[in-house]
Amino acid sequence: MKMARLSSRSGVGAPTIRYYIREGPVPAGTLTSPNQASYDETHLRALRLVRALIDVGGLSIEDAAGSWCTCPTTARTCPPCSARSGAR
Repeated sequence: MKMARLSSRSGVGAPTIRYYIREGPVPAGTLTSPNQASYDETHLRALRLVRALIDVGGLSIEDAAGSWCTCPTTARTCPPCSARSGAR
């Protein structure tokens, strides 16, 4: 699905989705062209989880991003972990 559909289904605005993608709690979509991406149900579930963690759980975006990190504690190479360590 395209960004507009993801936004509509999730109830999260496109600028916020792009912010979440940039900051790490939501994975990037699959590029279909240089400036467009395709999203699926995984992205929709991630958005719903992030919103719940932030709105209901009171977590920061950084904490929400790291709350489901599966990196080994020595590697920490996923986007959220890399962002927290400053290695963008």
